Amino acid sequence: MNGTRNINVLNDYFMRYLFSSANSNTILLDFINSIMLDSNMKTFKAVEILTPFNYKANYEDKETIADVKCITQNGTVVIIEIQLQGNSRFPERILYYWASNYSKLLKHGEKYDALTPVISINLLNFNLDDADNIHSCYMIYDTFNQRLLTDHLQIHIIEIKKFKSNSLEPDLNCWLKFFTMNEKDDKEAIMSELVKEKTIMEEVQIKYNNFIKDRLMMNEYDKRQAYLYGNQIMLEEERRLGKEEGIKENQIAIAKNMKNDKVDLNTISKYTGLSIEEIKKL
Repeated sequence: MNGTRNINVLNDYFMRYLFSSANSNTILLDFINSIMLDSNMKTFKAVEILTPFNYKANYEDKETIADVKCITQNGTVVIIEIQLQGNSRFPERILYYWASNYSKLLKHGEKYDALTPVISINLLNFNLDDADNIHSCYMIYDTFNQRLLTDHLQIHIIEIKKFKSNSLEPDLNCWLKFFTMNEKDDKEAIMSELVKEKTIMEEVQIKYNNFIKDRLMMNEYDKRQAYLYGNQIMLEEERRLGKEEGIKENQIAIAKNMKNDKVDLNTISKYTGLSIEEIKKL
């Protein structure tokens, strides 16, 4: 990949450019179909991008903006989100976004048969749990006989950090190889191999090179990277403080129990780490 810089391809600003800038339809369609093929779902013939890329747009308010939104030839809406940070409560957020998009399909006075499926695709650069699943697909089933209630809800979660080469269906596997490239990797060599696997990767390579050569877009990319880095630092600090607070609460609970059992203060201090003065105040 020719250019003066290597970038983090998972940066959501770059991903929006890749999937929703001019002439990105074929790239976006291929990525969506790779998800469908990996889930044994029907693929699509065409997509129309509903969120065209705007390099000046401010994307810091992630609570209201889906990264990429498109509609297929049969009216199915597909929303794609790229998330670099999150926690175990993220599924609720995914469902909220899906519901928000689904509710907007029906105009006042329209009948329910005007509704169409909404597919939510979520690329996560963190692990939701300890399971081995890289790509999970969720729909609404009867828990007794596994009968599908409706195909209108389809949620795909891809946990990128769990990816191991050749662990998915070929098309999605190729895309995950692209997403897991590091900034310091020899992208030229990697992309050369990926182009052999999927010809669409040649268009992806062109998009990448055009992006890093564009001064304005790279400036916005750097701003986004700085914002994400700041968020990561704050998140780590919150987790550290939360952990410390939890430890402190546990120490206090133990000290209270020991104090109620008439254990002497020096012993309580020894086993909880609290000072004598702190214990006296409990």
